[in-house]
This record gives sequence, structure tokens and C-alpha cells, in this order.
Amino acid sequence: MAKQLLGSIELNRVYQLDVLEGISLIPDKSVGLVVTDPPYLMNYRSNRRVQREKFKHIANDVDSHDLITKYLAECQRILKDDTAVYVFCSWHNIDFFKTEFERNFKLKNIIVWNKNNHGTGDLKGSYAPKHEFILFGHKGRSLLREKRIPDVINCDKIPSAKLTHPTEKPTELLKLFIRNSSDPGDIVFDGFAGTGSTAVSAREEGRNFITFEIEPEYVEVANKRLDALV
Repeated sequence: MAKQLLGSIELNRVYQLDVLEGISLIPDKSVGLVVTDPPYLMNYRSNRRVQREKFKHIANDVDSHDLITKYLAECQRILKDDTAVYVFCSWHNIDFFKTEFERNFKLKNIIVWNKNNHGTGDLKGSYAPKHEFILFGHKGRSLLREKRIPDVINCDKIPSAKLTHPTEKPTELLKLFIRNSSDPGDIVFDGFAGTGSTAVSAREEGRNFITFEIEPEYVEVANKRLDALV
């Protein structure tokens, strides 16, 4: 299959590259949709009581507020006019994420993803967490392609035993966003690819993609997942 290029960037591969370095190579107004899962800035690691932790801490997940600010501004730059953006986040830093999002995009919804299975957290001092947020908005105005659904979405989280990344998102949910806010052949972007769930979802829905991931072991897993689709 012939390589497809967007400027100096090759489409439909997972680059092992720092996100700000990589996104700077993407031309202005060239991407059709952003679906992205950046660090939540909470130094996440599962609190499940297991003998050996399966994953290490996520890169840039402590005090990287400046990274998020620059990243969202770059997402605004690379998006075409009248397109959509989905940004996963949690309640821990929702004020910051919402403020930075609204600097660049028109916020349309804070989607609640009901994961149908609660996490752990403070087992005796808090209610069991069962949801995450997705900031959904427009650069200009983007119309939904499929039937309008509520902004609370039920979608099972990936069972712990099947995770390939500590914050891996289900492709069922990502595909819903991709179908609703892009067209076949569009370019979908995610600067924090993890093990490639956005890339896999884009390919399976007939879209192109550009993704970056800084951790080499996750890039390897992502490429194996993509190879398995061929």
C-alpha cells in the first residue's frame, strides 16, 4: 500500500514522538477530528490490591498543565473549520480542562461516560467512582452524522485483565465519536495514542489517522494491534 503523506507526516502509523514536537509538523487546518485522551494531571495509578502492578505511572501525568494548554491550542490550529473535538478528562481537574478547552473551542457538552463498573479510590471515605468526562465541542460548527443520543453514555470499561494500557478506552466508545463527527477518509488525530485505541477505531471506521505516543513499549503494542487488522 502506498504511503499517504500530510506534509512530512505519514498517515496511518503510530509515531514514537513527543506530542508537541509531532503536532508542530502537522499543517494548519488539515485534520478532520480530534479524539484524544491526554494525561489527567493526577499521577494516576490503579489502587486495586494486586500482587504486582501491571503498569507504571503515566508519562506527563503530574504537573503538566502547560503541556495541556499548548496541546489544546495546537489541536485548534490543525483542525479544519467546522470540525469537532473530544477530550477525555476526570473530575479531579475538570475546571482546568474546561477553561483551557474553552480558550480554543465552543464547548457543546460535558459527556458523562458511565463505565458500568466502579473503581476503587477511598474505600471507606468516598462513593465508588463509576464515570469519566469527555469535553465535546466545535471549531466553528460540526453537525452530528448519526442519531442524536443523550450526553450520558453507557459503555463497559475494559476489564482489568484485558487492558494493554492503564487508561485504555473501549473502541466501542471511540468509534461512536468517530462516526458521529467525521466522514470516511477524514483524518482523526490523537496526540496521546497509548496502545492505539483511537488509531484502531479510526481504521475500522474507514478513517485515516495521525497519532503520537512517547512510550516505546506502548507504540509496539499499538502497531501489533494495527497489524492484526490487515
